[in-house]
Amino acid sequence: MKSASSLLPLPTWLYVVGWVLFAYLWWQILQFDVATNTNILVGGMYFVQFGVHEASHLVVMFLPSLLVAMAGSVGEIAFTVLLLWACLRYRSYFAAVFAALWLMLALRSVGRYMADARTQALTLIGPGETVQHDWNYIFGQLGWLPADTILGGITQGLGVAIGTLALIAGAALIFWKLYQRA
Repeated sequence: MKSASSLLPLPTWLYVVGWVLFAYLWWQILQFDVATNTNILVGGMYFVQFGVHEASHLVVMFLPSLLVAMAGSVGEIAFTVLLLWACLRYRSYFAAVFAALWLMLALRSVGRYMADARTQALTLIGPGETVQHDWNYIFGQLGWLPADTILGGITQGLGVAIGTLALIAGAALIFWKLYQRA
């Protein structure tokens, strides 16, 4: 088993400062609303996610319309899962905390979009005059439209759980490093 110093090679105080910033980011993601966002980091993360969402639709536009509608949100989540996987694969565990927080943002934004399927209150951006609400179409096709708020809430809750576990793991890494130094 590797020592804490090989997993966290920088001085401990840098990880403590980083963890505090991650906790602040967690709080900002928890309160995130694209319409009222003023946090440049969360806004930037969301902007990248939104680009991945729209690009995912384009990549699979030759598939059946149900799959094209799903591709945006699936791509958004898959992007952050791949980022998290890469951090874990290369044992960049503290970077994985950030990646997991980004996954939290992706799941919260997708969950909010899902929960909006019936009301369609969110402002949508897309080509042309009329923009199709992906999740209204998906849930409508699957007969799940009445469950939009439940499924969206579960997705958002999963995001919060992942982000919270990431913060706990980051704190555990710091304490492990301190313990091994003593």
